[in-house]
Amino acid sequence: MKKFLTALLAAAVVFTSVAPVTARAAFAGYGQDGMVHSDIPYSEMVYKGYDGARIYAIIEDMEAKRGNAANAQAIIDDYEKIVKELDIFSTQSGLNSVRYYTDVTVQEYADIDLEMSALGTELADAALTAVRDALKSPCGEALKAYLNDPELVDDFLEYEEMTERQQELSVLNTELVQKYDVSSGTDYTITVDNEEWDTARAEQAYADGEIDAETYYDLTLMIAEERNSVEAGIYAELVKVLKEQAETRGYSNYAEWAYEELYNRDYTTEDSKRLYAYVKKYFVPMQPALLNCFYALAASCYDTIFSGYEMEDEALVDLVEPYIAKVDPHLSEAYDYLKRNHTYEMDILDTKMGIGYTTTFFEYGSPFIFNSADGSYYDVETLIHEFGHYNNAYHNDRNLLTDTTNMDVAEIHSQGLEVLMLEYADEIYGKEAADAVRLAVMYNLIAAVTEGCLYDEFQNEVFAYEGEITAEECNRIFRRLAEEYGYTYNNDSDEAYDWVKVSHTFQSPLYYVSYATSALAALDIFAMAQEDREQGVLLYMDLTTYGLDTSFCELLEKVGLPDIFEEATIERISNETYEYSMNVYKHSDVYRQSMMVIIVIIAVLVAVVAVVVILIVFFVRRSKKKKALLAEQAAAEQAAADQTVAEQPVEITENNEEKTEENKWES
Repeated sequence: MKKFLTALLAAAVVFTSVAPVTARAAFAGYGQDGMVHSDIPYSEMVYKGYDGARIYAIIEDMEAKRGNAANAQAIIDDYEKIVKELDIFSTQSGLNSVRYYTDVTVQEYADIDLEMSALGTELADAALTAVRDALKSPCGEALKAYLNDPELVDDFLEYEEMTERQQELSVLNTELVQKYDVSSGTDYTITVDNEEWDTARAEQAYADGEIDAETYYDLTLMIAEERNSVEAGIYAELVKVLKEQAETRGYSNYAEWAYEELYNRDYTTEDSKRLYAYVKKYFVPMQPALLNCFYALAASCYDTIFSGYEMEDEALVDLVEPYIAKVDPHLSEAYDYLKRNHTYEMDILDTKMGIGYTTTFFEYGSPFIFNSADGSYYDVETLIHEFGHYNNAYHNDRNLLTDTTNMDVAEIHSQGLEVLMLEYADEIYGKEAADAVRLAVMYNLIAAVTEGCLYDEFQNEVFAYEGEITAEECNRIFRRLAEEYGYTYNNDSDEAYDWVKVSHTFQSPLYYVSYATSALAALDIFAMAQEDREQGVLLYMDLTTYGLDTSFCELLEKVGLPDIFEEATIERISNETYEYSMNVYKHSDVYRQSMMVIIVIIAVLVAVVAVVVILIVFFVRRSKKKKALLAEQAAAEQAAADQTVAEQPVEITENNEEKTEENKWES
C-alpha cells in the first residue's frame, strides 16, 4: 500500500571497505515524465486565499452524474478538476505558510494558517470520499481504466471518511502545534536579584567576563526550565490528542499508526528498538572525540565558520551552483529552475521561525525551499541538504491527491547530496575552513543517527505510557534515555528540559528516526564514494529516481545497499565514518601544527631532562670525590696519631703502666 491518503491529511513537508553493491542499470537521466513546471518567479506567486465552495461544487456534480455509466467521461473530467483545485488550494496554503514562517509576529498569517489547515482536512476528506464513491459507481470501471494504477485504485477504495470526532482532533492537533510554534519563537526571561536575564544576555555577559561559567550554566538552566514549563505542557496535551487519533483509526498505539500510515515505513518499532541498541554500542562512544576534533579545527577559523556567510540568499545560491553540476550534470536542471524563478526564501531575518524545509507549490509545478539563515556555514549546508529534496520533488510526477510521503527515503536524497558535496569543500568554503566543515558534516550525520534514535525511543516510550502522561514525566523519561546516549547533566534534578527545542517532536511526531536511518544509508554511500567516486555518485543518482512511494528497506534492496538493521552493518559504517573523520583531522594544518608544537615541547623536555641528568651525575661524582678525600685525610690523621703514641717511652712499673693506659684514653 502506498499510504498516500493518510499522508495527504497529515500535510507533509520534508525538513532537512564497503559491502559489495549490485545496483540496477547505471543512472541515465530522469526522463521527461515529471510534473509540468511553470516558469513563474516566486515573487509573482501571490497569496489570494481559497474558497472551498469551488471543490464542493465539483463534488456535487460528480455525485449527481456517477449513477449513469453514460456519464463516465464527465466523471473523469470532474476527477481532473478536483485534482486541479486541490493543487490550487495546497499552493495557497503553502504560500501563506511561507509568509507566516517568515514573520511569526503577524497574527493574521497565523490565523490564516490555522484556517487553511482545518479547511485542508475537510476538503481532502470530501474529495477522497467522492472519488471512492465514483469508483464504486457504474462509472467506476472507466475511472479505473483512466487512473491505470491498481494500487492507487485500491487505496481510494479503502478510504474511510473522517468522523466528526476525527476532524475535531485534527483541528486540536493543529491548534496545539501552532501554540508551540508561537512559544518556540518567544525569548523566555527569568528574574534573578531584580535583574532580567534571557539567553542572549547570559551569553553576552559570559563572553564579556561579567559572569563565570557556573553562573552562566545556572542562568541558562533556569531559562530552559522556564521554557519547558510551557512547552512540555503543550506536548503532554498533544500526546493525549494523538493517542485518541490513533485509537479512532483502530490502533492501540500512536507510534504504530505513525510508522505504518503517516510515514509509510516498512520496518517496525521493534526493528527500531534493535537499532537503538546498536547505535548506543557503536556510534555514541565516538561522538566526544569527533566533537573535540571539530572544535580544534573550528578554533582556527571561527569567524569564517560561524559568521562568514552573512549574504543575500541569491549570493548563497550562486556560491553553491558550480558544484551541484560537478556531482552530476543531471542535477543542474532543477537547480537552474530554482535559480531562475527564485523559488526559495533563505534571507537572514530575526522574525523567522527557526526551521528549514522543502515543499511543493503544485499549482505551478514548483518546489520551494525555506530556511531561517543565520550567516554560518550551516546556511550553505542547509541549501545543499534541501536541494536534495528539491531535486526529487522537481522530478516527481504526482499531484497533491496522489503525492506520497516516505521521510526515510526523502532524507537519503538530502543527506546523500551533503556528503557527496564534501568533495568540493575546499572550493566552497576555502582551504582554511574546509576541514572543519568536513568534520562538522560528519559529526552532524553521526548526531543525526544518535539523536534520531534518542528522540524516537523517547517518543515511543511516551506513547506507550499507561494513562495520561505529565510534563514532568516526559522530562524524566528524556533525561534517563539521554544519559544512555552520552548526555551529561550538571544538576541534581532527575528531569531534562531542553528536549522541547526539537520542533519535529511537536510538528511531526516520530519523524526524527528518519534522520537516523537515512544518515546511515548516506554514510554508506559516502564510504563507497571514497573507494570509487563514480560508483558512489551513480548509486546516489539512481536512488534519486525512486519516488517517495518506495519504502525504505525496499529501496536499499533495490539499489544494493545493505540492511541497516543488522548489527554488522552498523559496526562497519561506524568504523568507516570514524576512520574518515580521523584522517581529515590528522591531515589538517591544525593537526600538523599541533604535532610540531608537541614535538618541540618533547624536544625541550628531553633537553631539560638531559641537563638535569648531567648535573646530577656531576654532583654525585663531586660528592664521591669529596667523601674520598675526607676519608683519606681522616685516615692520615689517625695514622699520625698512632705513630706519636708508638714513639713515647714506656716505664715498666705499675705506675707507668697506669699512666700509659691514661695516655691512651687521652689520645
